[in-house]
Amino acid sequence: MYEDKDLLSIDVAKMYYELDKNQNDIAKALNISRPTVSKLLKHAKEKKFVNIVIHDPRDQSSNLEASTQKKYGLDTVRIAFAPMDEEKEIKKYLGKTTAEYLNDIIKDGDIIGVSWGNTLYEVAKALQSKDVKGIEVIQLKGGMSYSHNETHDNDIMHRFTDAYKAFGQFMPLPVIFDSIELKNLIAMDRHIAHVLKQMNRANIALYTIGPVSTDSLLYKMNYINEGEFEQLQKQAVGEICSRFFDHNGHICNEQLNTRTFGIELDDLKKKEKAILIAGGESKVNAIHTALSYNMANTLVTDRFTAKKLLNL
Repeated sequence: MYEDKDLLSIDVAKMYYELDKNQNDIAKALNISRPTVSKLLKHAKEKKFVNIVIHDPRDQSSNLEASTQKKYGLDTVRIAFAPMDEEKEIKKYLGKTTAEYLNDIIKDGDIIGVSWGNTLYEVAKALQSKDVKGIEVIQLKGGMSYSHNETHDNDIMHRFTDAYKAFGQFMPLPVIFDSIELKNLIAMDRHIAHVLKQMNRANIALYTIGPVSTDSLLYKMNYINEGEFEQLQKQAVGEICSRFFDHNGHICNEQLNTRTFGIELDDLKKKEKAILIAGGESKVNAIHTALSYNMANTLVTDRFTAKKLLNL
């Protein structure tokens, strides 16, 4: 049996914690003194009628970072504490967390390779200016499109060069050419060849991951025809820098891959900082595969995605 004091302490606790009433209001409502309200709240905690749990995002992120880093053998993991498991919101927090991480690691003389897309655009918007010297920023793949879908490639590059007072090397070319012959011809130009060399010289690479779906920018921009898309849906788990790969980490559709203009996946693996920035339900399997086959050594993701990766 509970004593009257126990029952009264429960009523006081409900008013205080659930109804957000202050102690003065509770005292007036129950016709008791304010010190009595305080004692009853203490009594409720001592009797375990009230359990207060503080969820510190720093602790949770730290644990998730360590567990994810250990599972995939990564150099670094950063967790974005997105409030909702919704991809549009997740991208904003990934952008902020990546920008903060870059501010910590960028140093004089770095060469930064940057991909494009909505996630990288959020990173670019969140960048903090830093007083560093001799920075170069290289576009990691072609981005020019004649469709109405925006890749943000130029805006991303401009924001990076402005933030770090850097020299930018743009890639004003399609990411996928209609023929391998045309791509090879363009690649023979000495200016384009120089940019391709700079891609491989970059010590930091920033890129995201794309699912194989009709939401893909590559599909929306008509870089991939219906036949190719159907094949990719059957074989590919995702794409990085417009290079499609399967569950075993192998390139899908070699013919399409040879027409793709940009950095190769094998070259990403050689980077000092190969930073994959990705999150969301649709990308979990692709992220898992990419990390399992060493397509990145640094991961920036959100807490929901990190938990799903750990459960795989």
